[in-house]
Amino acid sequence: METVRVKVQTGLRLQPELYNRLKMNAKKQRRSFNNYVEAILEAAVGIEYPTFGKDFNASEEILSLGDTLPHYTKEEIASDERLAYLLSK
Repeated sequence: METVRVKVQTGLRLQPELYNRLKMNAKKQRRSFNNYVEAILEAAVGIEYPTFGKDFNASEEILSLGDTLPHYTKEEIASDERLAYLLSK
């Protein structure tokens, strides 16, 4: 089953020189401006966290870490796949 990726539309205010350089680089790579800028931003923020299926369940050991972190409950850890992933490392 294919995952549908929802994108957020945003407006950026860029210096004209920067905008023109980005457009030229995107064109050289035969990419859309949006795709090119998105790739640059992805590279700048680092690796993506893996995504887990709806059936992902954090282990009881991971959930028990919520007891040692006063600002997280077991329920919050169980519902946040990225937090569960980070705590499993």
